[in-house]
Amino acid sequence: MKLILNIFIFCIVFLQSIIINSQSVNAYVESDSILIGKELNYTIDVNAEKVENIIFPDSTSFVPFELISVTKVDTIKQDDGFRFSKKYGITSFDEGDFIIPKIKIQIGDKLFSTDSKKITVNLVEVDTTKQGLYDIKPSFDKFTSFEILKLSLKNNYPVILLAVFLVLILFYFRSKVIEFFNPLLNIKPALRPIELIKKRLSDLEKINVDTAAEIKFFYSELTFTLRSFFEKEVYDKALESTTIELILKLNNLSEIKSFAITKNSINRIEDIFKRADLVKFAKYLPENSVIKNDLKIINEEVKLFSVLLPEPSEEEKLKNLNYQKQAEKKLRNERLKIVSIFTVSLLIILFIFSGFLNGFQYTIDKITFNENLKLLNKIWIKSEYGSPGIFAETPDAMLRINSENEFLYDVFKLDSQFYFSNSNQSIEFFISNYSSDSKIEPENFQSILDSNLDDLESRGLQNMLLKYDEFETKNKGKGLFISGTSDFKIGDKKYKSGDYNVIGFLTDTGFKTIILLTHETRYMDKIKERIINSIEVLKEEKK
Repeated sequence: MKLILNIFIFCIVFLQSIIINSQSVNAYVESDSILIGKELNYTIDVNAEKVENIIFPDSTSFVPFELISVTKVDTIKQDDGFRFSKKYGITSFDEGDFIIPKIKIQIGDKLFSTDSKKITVNLVEVDTTKQGLYDIKPSFDKFTSFEILKLSLKNNYPVILLAVFLVLILFYFRSKVIEFFNPLLNIKPALRPIELIKKRLSDLEKINVDTAAEIKFFYSELTFTLRSFFEKEVYDKALESTTIELILKLNNLSEIKSFAITKNSINRIEDIFKRADLVKFAKYLPENSVIKNDLKIINEEVKLFSVLLPEPSEEEKLKNLNYQKQAEKKLRNERLKIVSIFTVSLLIILFIFSGFLNGFQYTIDKITFNENLKLLNKIWIKSEYGSPGIFAETPDAMLRINSENEFLYDVFKLDSQFYFSNSNQSIEFFISNYSSDSKIEPENFQSILDSNLDDLESRGLQNMLLKYDEFETKNKGKGLFISGTSDFKIGDKKYKSGDYNVIGFLTDTGFKTIILLTHETRYMDKIKERIINSIEVLKEEKK
């Protein structure tokens, strides 16, 4: 009987050892020494025949090391069961030798432990004699003008394309543009009558005389050119005189020697004038050789006229110069008038188009550089204020208040306070972080925020209407929201209506407050809404 009992006990122990051996826990580290602050991988492997409920260690199990990362459980199917593996990233910020204690892992209803590990944490060696030392870089305050320009152009590519298109057009028509805006290029110097007739005769040489109309046009221009010359230099009624009257006048001038033209020249001119009359009134069509010969004769006579005429006097030259100046002035005024009318018309068209597209009030505010509109359209800055603090987005970075802090409490310590406002203080924004030696009960938190209202009254707010509500941030932070309308004192007897908003967040070590004061002006509601919607409160990490 005793033998049977011993066999039974042996079987139980044997079976239990088999079950225990079928479940094993092992721990590994990638190295037994690390540099201070560097991550060390700690791996736990659990071998089991079947999938069971396994409870791996939490962050407190690795003390004195700090847990900085954890991976999900990796399950691997093996021939004799399963292997469950999980990796932990740990580190230490103290120098010395430390022990990773035995880590307990629960598998089902059984508890297992890993072996302890000794880890040496070494300092990072820094040899200042072998590296360059540089001055401390200045703190980053705000974007540079060039960075703001790049960010502005990034979302305004249609404007860039339009500008490039206009530049290409101006480059293509650059000669026309220069000629238009430089009146001197459009003014040709006034020619002397003798020079003018030479130029006109030169142009006549290029005219085709194949048809009756072209022959008639040729002789009309030829006689007009010669009459115009006589009108200015010889006889002031040459254009309105008949051929007989003009020839008679030339003979008289020749006799009194006021214009020393020869009889032969007069006869040759008379023949050409009579032939021109026949062409114009009798439909006479001379041969091409006759036409060319008539033009040749006139050219020869003009050469003789240039010898007979005296050089222009200084008075005549000065008169011509004054004429050019007057012409230049007249042309410049015409150009300025055209450009002014075009510019004003373009601005009016753009204003009307923008008014229909965006609204006339918005367009006027854009033209007059409305400050609130500028704040709304500029690139806003989102940052954390406090540690841990509050994330908020504002047109400019909030400034830390180091002295003359506002909204102080006698029983709470002000850790940090930040402030933003525009130039005329129609918007003021405060973020404050307070700490408390004792825990603040939630039911007492409202009375704490109410004391901020007394401070607001001391800043000139009157006729305040109150409204209490709950506030929830985008990251699910809960707070208390006090808001309402008020009259802001902006002078001895001047008040401006507006809104105030007080938001409070209760933490384990204190509380945080947000105070937003806004006057009732255009676009202020959008600015206020954007600031409030951007608020996120960061939770304190429990140690």
